[in-house]
Amino acid sequence: MGNIWSRLFANPAKGQTDEMAASQGQVVIDIPRSLEGQIFIEANGDDRIVFASRQLQDRLHFLQWLDTLRYVEGFRGVKVKYVPLSAVTERMEHAHQNSAIMETPKEDVEVRDRALALLTEIGGYNSSDIRIRRLSRHTEIACRINGRYMVAHEWENAFADRLMRAMYRLGSSQAASVTDSQFQDGGISGDILKGTGLDNVRIVRGPCVPLSEGGWFMILRLQSIKRGVNRRIRGNYSTLHPLQGPPGHLRLKDYGFSQRQIDRLMGIAMSPSGAIIFTAPTGHGKTTTLYEIWAEKARVQPGRNIVTIEQPVELSMPWAIQLDIPNTDNEEENGRALRERQRATLRMDPDDIGLGEMRDVDGAITCFTAVQTGHFVASTCHVDDPFDLPFRLQIMDFTRLNFATTCNASLIRGIVSQRLVPVICPHCAVPWTTDDKRLATIINESVPTWCPDPSLIRRIGPGCEHCYGTGISGRTCVAEVIETDEELMSDFVTHGVNVARHRYRSRPDADPSLLETAMKLVAEGKLDPFDVNTTVERIRPREKVLKERRDGASRGAQ
Repeated sequence: MGNIWSRLFANPAKGQTDEMAASQGQVVIDIPRSLEGQIFIEANGDDRIVFASRQLQDRLHFLQWLDTLRYVEGFRGVKVKYVPLSAVTERMEHAHQNSAIMETPKEDVEVRDRALALLTEIGGYNSSDIRIRRLSRHTEIACRINGRYMVAHEWENAFADRLMRAMYRLGSSQAASVTDSQFQDGGISGDILKGTGLDNVRIVRGPCVPLSEGGWFMILRLQSIKRGVNRRIRGNYSTLHPLQGPPGHLRLKDYGFSQRQIDRLMGIAMSPSGAIIFTAPTGHGKTTTLYEIWAEKARVQPGRNIVTIEQPVELSMPWAIQLDIPNTDNEEENGRALRERQRATLRMDPDDIGLGEMRDVDGAITCFTAVQTGHFVASTCHVDDPFDLPFRLQIMDFTRLNFATTCNASLIRGIVSQRLVPVICPHCAVPWTTDDKRLATIINESVPTWCPDPSLIRRIGPGCEHCYGTGISGRTCVAEVIETDEELMSDFVTHGVNVARHRYRSRPDADPSLLETAMKLVAEGKLDPFDVNTTVERIRPREKVLKERRDGASRGAQ
């Protein structure tokens, strides 16, 4: 069976344009990002076979792409075989290995000396690590000096690809071939390092965002012959320059967070270790808030190494190494991929780790393992009430994620709950009345108990030119930021979720609950009570909510 990759390029080779591929008689086929890693195309004589993950069998986007493929010359009779995702991955890896075996080592020989020169140069800065990141337009070579990364070089991608392969093949403990589709470890030691000032180099490399443009990373951990803080610096520091943080500013206030919440949130985010967990149902801005946190950290501390594991990557962060996990419905495949990336991440000398979501026990264990190894971790979890997070984790695995294990203030430093709520257009809003047909009578009677002046309450109007007929001028984030401590975590273990919730919210310095914050905006005429009741929390009489809190707090004090 012939491998079609010798004539067919789903995406042109690195450094190769579509025109170059076409001039060599290769067919260029565009594979949507949503299908990357889940299909493989082979040629068997004149036949074309698409090996696709079984998860794609009834997926509309795959079937539409397949119909488009049949219009390409040579693919009109293409056949489809649905196989496990692991079988697709094996075929991809086999193809990469075969192509690597067929490559001549001549190009790597040409850059071998340059690879050794790079090790010598950066080793001379007393650097502990080299981080190579292939971005969409260039490749960045940075080195960690005194705990902070500095940029040493920025190279053209085609040359960097050759350098990476040469660097990886310098050692004797590597895999037989350089495979771009999987994570690989390696090491360089012995006579090859003579003259570099280094005793050993450990390597981890693999694919990262932007995957569609051939993104990859390589981390090299350097061990100098002369160890210690008094090593003589041989390098020329004038060639280095600091990493640039992302432009802009922290926009959480624009999203609806109060300044007090932002101060508390960033205080947690700047911790050296521990986890901050963002909780909300799907579609309430958790990923956007996380993006703002990472961007601000990169602005304040541009020399830190941020690594994220996401399924899938939703927002590109050029200042971080983002490891993508393809979307599948197979929990076993997801867990295997997550554990693989976790192991790779911990070998990459990260300062901060982002985990896209704790959706199952593998995600939760990955998060807390990273925290226990001394890293700051940020993640999300689908939980309705932030104080239910420990219970949600315990349901995942009662043995490994029980209250006694997870209710640790050094493990979870903060929990943030948020909701996105429509903001009433001020130009067409209409007064709200207690006979609102959209709400039950008991809810209508409860709304005024939160508002000193009920005449200021408004509801969404019929729409106007200012809101494009929607009655809504935008959305705002209603949030609650919980900074954990030993008292709160002890309450979870000793008294349970309800008492822990009431005792914490009874504190004078506690952040108001989501309902309290939302009803304050209702009292100002900014939110419709109907949206608060359907999006944030069921509206109950204010005094009843406060009495529940007082009673719950007193039970915990007994």
